[in-house]
Parts: sequence; C-alpha cells; structure tokens
Amino acid sequence: MQDSYDTLRSILTGAFRVPEDEIRPELTLEQLDLDSLALTELVLVLHERLGVRIDGEYASRTATVGQVAGHLDALRASA
Repeated sequence: MQDSYDTLRSILTGAFRVPEDEIRPELTLEQLDLDSLALTELVLVLHERLGVRIDGEYASRTATVGQVAGHLDALRASA
C-alpha cells in the first residue's frame, strides 16, 4: 500500500492543497474537504498518473484514504 498511498498523498497535497500532516489512512475524503467536483478531478488525476480507473465506491466522499490506496494497489497489481 505504501507506494500507492504515497502517490495519493502527493496528489492530495499538490492538486487539492490538503496539508500533508492532515492526511491519514483512516480519514475519509469528506473529512479532507473533497467535494464531488474534487472527487471527479481526483479520478482523472489518478487515471493520468497511474493508468487506472478507480471504482465508484472508492470515488466517494465516504471512502477513506487507506481504502483508496488499497484499491489502487489492487488495480495496479492486476494491470
């Protein structure tokens, strides 16, 4: 999970200006103040950077950072 987690964290801090010290695996995307437009952008950025498309349940405000990173790991492993 660490590689995908680090990539996700980098995207959240760079593209969405989430302070790095506020990002923790157990926090939801909603707790990081990502709205529906930001989630759409996140899906696009992840596709551009990693070449994967995340499932809808992981592109929701209720998904945690850890869940998204784990999903990214699974997608990248099967690619």
